[in-house]
Amino acid sequence: MSLTPEMLREKRSQLVAACEQYAETATPDAVKAFDAAEEEIRGIDAQLENLSVRSRLDGMRNKGAQVVNRVAQSAGPNAIRSIADQMMKRDGSELTLDLRTLNIGTATAGGNTTVTQQTGEFVKWLDWDNPIRQLATTQMFPTNLDLPVINGRTSVVALNEGAAFTASDMTIAKRSFSAYKAAAFTDISDELLNDSVVDIAAQVIEDHARAHSKYRAEKHAVGSGSGQEEGIFREGVWDSTNYVYTAGNTTVMEWTDVISLYSKIRPGYINNASWVMNPVTWGQLLGKRDGAGGTAGKFIYDGMTGNFVQDGVVGRIFGRPVYLTEYAPTFGGGTDKVVIWFGDMQRAYRIVDRSNATFRVNPYIASLNGFVRYESFMRSDAKIVDTYAGGCIVCGTV
Repeated sequence: MSLTPEMLREKRSQLVAACEQYAETATPDAVKAFDAAEEEIRGIDAQLENLSVRSRLDGMRNKGAQVVNRVAQSAGPNAIRSIADQMMKRDGSELTLDLRTLNIGTATAGGNTTVTQQTGEFVKWLDWDNPIRQLATTQMFPTNLDLPVINGRTSVVALNEGAAFTASDMTIAKRSFSAYKAAAFTDISDELLNDSVVDIAAQVIEDHARAHSKYRAEKHAVGSGSGQEEGIFREGVWDSTNYVYTAGNTTVMEWTDVISLYSKIRPGYINNASWVMNPVTWGQLLGKRDGAGGTAGKFIYDGMTGNFVQDGVVGRIFGRPVYLTEYAPTFGGGTDKVVIWFGDMQRAYRIVDRSNATFRVNPYIASLNGFVRYESFMRSDAKIVDTYAGGCIVCGTV
């Protein structure tokens, strides 16, 4: 006969009371009895945990389409490596879905979580979070948004006494934010949900949240702006005076290019400015030397001492923090590459979410095959709103 949770808790209380009595007696028999009771208590705790997990999953299935909101503002330090192949997107084309099925049969599909002894945790790969979202202005808006942006300021001129005033007006452009949808779903077999010794449903939800963050992080970096978010690492989207070009797409950037970009950004944006680049590009800068050909002599960058990752900042250039994103382009390939961005991200870039990442448990659509479907989607848009607030180094020519 299976023991109910109430029966297990009662038995556990009796064992705890017995252990307290054994602890007062220092005889060898008492020590053995104490160890045996303690082991039995661990077994009861494991049974209660399994019953709790199954109860939660049964409740989710009985509720049908349950919506769980979990904010994925950035990928977070515990996020898992990119699974963009699990994502689907709507870019003006027909909506399609990618399917991932988790079942007992295959170890890589979650089957190895049904062993009898386990620590009850997943070991997660490290992912960088999204520094662009971290630095930008982010807001949530329930409908399409038209944002008026001043792109030309009022000017004044000196006048002689009694002379007529000169007309001068600011000019205003409009930035329109819509909502681009990305979604995914994962099917989990009933057997895996019932037999897994870890809370695999919670892990699937967490992984979907991470996947949505990573999908948006890529668009914030290199999105085309057509049917998707507008990325910052692109030519022609910033003020034309805020670009620095190397001698061609086969010429890597130098520290002189970094100095030139810093000097091009207007002083009013410098106090809150940041550098954003790929880890590969950051490594290339760190490796520059002051000798012949840049391969001999002392390293030019002198900020290595005590340079540890803190709050996403890996170093400073001219006092401004350096952030890394894996989605920034890198030098090479025979084409122009926008490799370094610098500016005031908060004033330059705006992200408008229609909603948080939304999750649904659908126990019906695949139930005939013995699966529960976990669905997720998110709608968002992002655009450059101040073209003077940022600029780029381009490995290429004008």
